[in-house]
Order: sequence, then C-alpha cells, then structure tokens
Amino acid sequence: MLGKVKQYLGIEGIKLNLEIPEIIDKKESALTGNIILTTKNRQTAKSFKIRLIERYTRGRRSSKLINEYTAGEIQFNQLVIVEENEVVKVPFSLPYHIGQSRIDMVEDQNFVFRGAIRLLKLANGVKSEFRVEVEAKVSGTALDPSYTTKVMVK
Repeated sequence: MLGKVKQYLGIEGIKLNLEIPEIIDKKESALTGNIILTTKNRQTAKSFKIRLIERYTRGRRSSKLINEYTAGEIQFNQLVIVEENEVVKVPFSLPYHIGQSRIDMVEDQNFVFRGAIRLLKLANGVKSEFRVEVEAKVSGTALDPSYTTKVMVK
C-alpha cells in the first residue's frame, strides 16, 4: 500500500539530471547534452520537455524589474523504460536564440564604448542569468520529476 502511494507521488521514482556544458556560446544555435534518468523502482518515462530560460534583471531595490524569456524549448515523446538502479541517458539537442537589447548590441559592436557601457549596466543593476529546465512525464505518477541547473552564456 505504501509503495503504491510513493509511486503515485513520485517518491523513489525517476530522478532527473542533466549532462550539459557549464558554459554555452550565445553565437551557437543549439545546446546538446544528455538527460540522465535513475530510479529505485522500474518506471516508464513517456515524454520530455527541455527549456533554456533567461532571467533578465534591471534596477535596484523597489524599482527592480525582472523578466523571464524562453530562449529555446523542445518537447519530444520518447518511451524510456528505466529499470531499478539503472542509469539511462537520453541525448537531446535544444535549439535556442538569445536575444540582445540595443545596449548589448552597441557593447558588442563598439569597443570604444564597451567599458562605459559595462559600467552603466553595473550601476543600473542589469544582469542576465540563464537556466536549463527539464521535465519528464512519467506513467503512473501525479507529480512529474523535474530538474533545473544554471548555465553561463558567453
């Protein structure tokens, strides 16, 4: 009885991890890696959803603004059976496009003003943080497993 409740809630079920580079190039168009699945009980994953998200922060204290943009997203159906205490790797390629603000474009194109622009961005508290999220749909569970990791974009 307790085992069925644990399986339904995803406890001791499939755990996700990502095998991706820590630093990705903003000029590239795809992120390749592996989804790593492990479990203590035999389970079946039906589909996967992977997203690259940019968190754009600007301003300070009470005037702080935060926006999140999806730079890339894929969803694919692939039936993966994970046996007890087995490690399964599912390869993927996530196409992405990282947009730039006007000030970022000027910073990239004009080396004369690059230092001044960086100082201005620092004074205004402008920064971007990126993360990769993966979610799997698992048959027989109410709560689907997910995993999030931060990446650096250069």
